[in-house]
Amino acid sequence: MQTIEVSDTIYQEILSRRKGRESISKTLERELKPVKKCAAADELERLRRQPGSDISVVEKRLASIKLASNRI
Repeated sequence: MQTIEVSDTIYQEILSRRKGRESISKTLERELKPVKKCAAADELERLRRQPGSDISVVEKRLASIKLASNRI
């Protein structure tokens, strides 16, 4: 295990993100773990890999749906 030095502010931030009596190393692992992609992002990745697919149409459609949902 390695030792690192952090400022008091960073240390307090890490402690504030702990869940219960979780160790600091577990907290760091949990906080730094990559977030799972949403279904739309997975679909875009799949379409990008397919030869001959027009991804711009799908991206525009997803962007318009996202913009529509953000409007009041």
